[in-house]
Amino acid sequence: MSAQVEKKLQPSRKGKKAWRKNIDMQPVDEALESLRVEERVRGEGTKIDDLFTIDTTGDLQVKRQLARDKPLRVDEILAERSAVPAVIARVKAANVERKESKHDLQKVNQIAKRKREGGATPAPTKKKQTKQATYDMWGDGAEEEEEDDSTGGYLDAVKERKVKAPSTLKSKPAALVHKPSVEVPHAGASYNPTMEDHQELLREAHGIETKKEEAIKKLNEQLSYRKELDQLKNELEESISDDDEEEEEEEAQKDEAGSAKRKSGGMRKTTTQRNKEKRKRYNRMLEEQKIHERDIRKQIDQVKAIEADLQAHIEKLEEVAEKRRQFKAEEEKKGSRRLGRHYIKEQSLEVQLQDELSETLRQLKVCISQYTTGVIVKVY
Repeated sequence: MSAQVEKKLQPSRKGKKAWRKNIDMQPVDEALESLRVEERVRGEGTKIDDLFTIDTTGDLQVKRQLARDKPLRVDEILAERSAVPAVIARVKAANVERKESKHDLQKVNQIAKRKREGGATPAPTKKKQTKQATYDMWGDGAEEEEEDDSTGGYLDAVKERKVKAPSTLKSKPAALVHKPSVEVPHAGASYNPTMEDHQELLREAHGIETKKEEAIKKLNEQLSYRKELDQLKNELEESISDDDEEEEEEEAQKDEAGSAKRKSGGMRKTTTQRNKEKRKRYNRMLEEQKIHERDIRKQIDQVKAIEADLQAHIEKLEEVAEKRRQFKAEEEKKGSRRLGRHYIKEQSLEVQLQDELSETLRQLKVCISQYTTGVIVKVY
């Protein structure tokens, strides 16, 4: 049998909805998009006269005139964006009749009704003239501003509100009060320090470096591959085998219990057996109740001990809170260690070893470190 060629089915185009759904609009959209691009670049459709020109005679004066009338580069860039004019909002006609509102019609009806009844028209209310605010700059105190009733009591008078300054504006930071303007270096950093000061500075630097090494070591331990993971596979296999054995034992016990139940399923329990089971349940309930009452008596006897433990726990919490407050106060005295979202790195401690100490001023080593604010010369 020859291979049958599948015929492409024509989708239904009956009705507007099916036509819009099944019609292929891709070529039409591509043609319209090309026209829009051409309009944005040129301003209108292409014509043969615009694309080609016939130059019969060349003129140097025309060339100079064109060079003189050449627009600026800024204007050329702006003109290349789009030559299509901007959309202008639709202007409403000025002679359109204005429709009266419901409130105006109601007021007109009231006036007409009053005239028909012969009543006197009420006198128009005069608006209260606002007085110009005055201020005596030589007076003892500021005069109170008079309330403006021009709103008729329906709206609140708009007054200028003063900006509330933050509470920390009037108080100095704790670092400015407790921290000196110029930090004096450690006595061991002198060019000719005493043995005690130099050893103390060395111990301080040693403690800092030890903490850094411990932190790096701890991080490496956390990132390193642990050998215990190799044994995890064997442990998993052993646990799976143990679980399989337990499941087999449980299934065997269930089978035995089911067989025993099937054997005794045909015999009904006697009244004596039911009474015996009832007495067992009752005795078990009494034992549980006695154990519960015994626990309650123990807790009652231990009330004083529980209160003492609670008081000790409260005192411990208060002590921790006091330490936290002291630590916070000390940190405030040291000053802020953040600048926006960035943390300020602590400067490294500058220490000279015993061999690097100089005996005279001529043998001092000069260290020049350059920062953004300038050049700082450090003399060791």
